[in-house]
Amino acid sequence: MRHFKKLTLLSAAAIALASSPALAQGPKADTNQDGQVTQAEFSAESLAKFQSADLNSDGYLDKSEQTALRENRRDAHLSRKFDKMDANGDGAVTEAEMKAADTARASKRQERRDEMKARFDTNNDGTVSEVEKQAAKEMMKAKKGDHKGKRGHKARLDTDQDGRISQAEYMSRADALFARMDANGDGVLTKGEGKHRKGKRHSRKHRG
Repeated sequence: MRHFKKLTLLSAAAIALASSPALAQGPKADTNQDGQVTQAEFSAESLAKFQSADLNSDGYLDKSEQTALRENRRDAHLSRKFDKMDANGDGAVTEAEMKAADTARASKRQERRDEMKARFDTNNDGTVSEVEKQAAKEMMKAKKGDHKGKRGHKARLDTDQDGRISQAEYMSRADALFARMDANGDGVLTKGEGKHRKGKRHSRKHRG
């Protein structure tokens, strides 16, 4: 039986970034471990991430520091995906574990399809008519446009367009992100808040 080592998923550069103290993950947002994240905790985590990425401590993220930060996030994402597949935690993924992961993903995809069908079947007759399909297409098109708009907002993180991201710009973005995730506006993120509406597929509750 073949085994797939974790190292095969990470390049040498990725490993270096993941192990670099300067780019280490900031403290978890829920610092007092009470199951919720206050705006102060969220801001503290965001500031810690900025400072860890600001390698020369000049209060700005230049192009190279921005690139390193993106690569570190990508590598952390790959590592989490590997750990999720590595069911027994032995540092290797067997074919059986890969098949189990594929089965789990297929099951989730089917669940999402069933959820979408139930959502678009507005008259609850068990089928999605052509009219309902067209309404669904229009809704998805609108959501896609909204998603593109949000990506454009992210691209404008460098608000003064000087090629660098200042600490003030980074923290302003973090504050806006917290406000968007805080669905009920109570100043606290609880479990379930911050999930994207798109099929509830992703949660960025702790991203700053």
